[in-house]
Amino acid sequence: LGPIGEPAPADTTKLFTRNQDFKWIRKSALLPLQVKNDLVKLEKMGYTGPEHRFMPANFHETQLPGEGTREAVTFPNVPEQLLSLARYWNAIEYLYPYKYKLSEPWDQVLRQQMPVFSQPMTATGFETGLLKLNTAIQDSHGGAVNIKNKGAIYGSYFPPFFFRWVGDSIVITDYIDTASCKRQDLRPGDVIYSIGNSTVTVKSQDWYVSASNLAKKKAILSSPLLLLPLRSKDSTVNIGISRSGQRLQKILELGKPNSRYVSTLTDIYRRETGNGTTTTNDFVLRSVNPDVALIDAANLSILYNSSSDERGADSVMMLMRNHSKAIILDMRCYATQAVFYNKLLSALGWKLQPFMSLKAHSIRHPGAFYEHDAFSGVKQEGIKEKYQGKVILLVDSRTHSQSEMITMIMQASGPAIVVGTQSSGADGDVIDLPMPGGYELSFSGRHVMYPDGTPSQMSGVKRDVKIKITTQAVAAGRDEILEAALKLAGQ
Repeated sequence: LGPIGEPAPADTTKLFTRNQDFKWIRKSALLPLQVKNDLVKLEKMGYTGPEHRFMPANFHETQLPGEGTREAVTFPNVPEQLLSLARYWNAIEYLYPYKYKLSEPWDQVLRQQMPVFSQPMTATGFETGLLKLNTAIQDSHGGAVNIKNKGAIYGSYFPPFFFRWVGDSIVITDYIDTASCKRQDLRPGDVIYSIGNSTVTVKSQDWYVSASNLAKKKAILSSPLLLLPLRSKDSTVNIGISRSGQRLQKILELGKPNSRYVSTLTDIYRRETGNGTTTTNDFVLRSVNPDVALIDAANLSILYNSSSDERGADSVMMLMRNHSKAIILDMRCYATQAVFYNKLLSALGWKLQPFMSLKAHSIRHPGAFYEHDAFSGVKQEGIKEKYQGKVILLVDSRTHSQSEMITMIMQASGPAIVVGTQSSGADGDVIDLPMPGGYELSFSGRHVMYPDGTPSQMSGVKRDVKIKITTQAVAAGRDEILEAALKLAGQ
């Protein structure tokens, strides 16, 4: 190790150290005693050198400074495979704040994957390995960019319909290939309860999709980009369907996408992800009736962020307050925070309150996290008279990341009523990690929880009214979350 100086040991009493585990130093049967003593000294002293090569100087940065893309790498390539495993494993070990929450210990993941990455891997095998690693962190911010062999991994045959998960069932919601659906007598509203010889279930490690909870995992699986688990490597699959009280067995014919299929699926994708914000609404504010306003959080964010002229957002705030009974804020989308800090809270007459505990990575003590003040720097102006009606927030698995933080802001600052199903459970800025071969893996980089210590990662935001979505409502095209909110608004 070379000579080690004698700086005073750092005060680590206020650090979040739940992820750190240095017992291996003392337990090792391979390390000489002097090396153990030096490592213990380094552990207590921490990093005292210049700018850290592999950790961002600013915790808001999304890129790690010392990791190259190595885009020209091809596979099989065992040295680069092992580099990839080491790079990702250490990034999670020292920078992923929720490592302690994993259902499978991170050391065990390394032991499982070492034999896999030590053998020559095809490009498809390498991509599968990356996806498995990313799935193991159970993070809705997790993702793998530039996967080229999805057909070989997930299958090249697609269902002729779009669908939605409801519990442990799948409901057909729309046609993609209308002719195929009609020929096979498949109808919107049909409930698929079995695929192959198994019931329709999803486990946390299934399908190489990283998600913080099963609700979000199912939403990702059924997205137009994946269409799992009905996408297949085979052209047919046996399914069980429930329709009008009858149970039917069918051999579902899958197909390879042609141009018409891709065009229709693209239209569905745009409809489901409008403006890239996951909102399906085409309005900023809509009057449900003269007393109740419905606001789309994503479209309000877009209105505010797209222009320096604030009159549009101000007019929405004025119209909003004209609805005396209730304001329903639809958070089932990806919204951004600025308009809520700068406009909405003040328009409601609410003073911003501490809404979260945010911990960022410690450069001096890799693997530990320090408390960051995310509250005092926010300035709030022009607080109006307090709004006397109800403020109701709608949430589900599309309530992700910033939208979850906005929900926490609203909950802390006023009498917000949160109605819906489990949210995404993904908190903290995202870190993007380049991998050999031109790939990129991402994960949450900051530790977030409620001020009282209640976790939001994996669990999602707190809900006052929990809704259980039914297959009957989805089949009928009903919005049970909005229905519950409207009922609450009328009480």
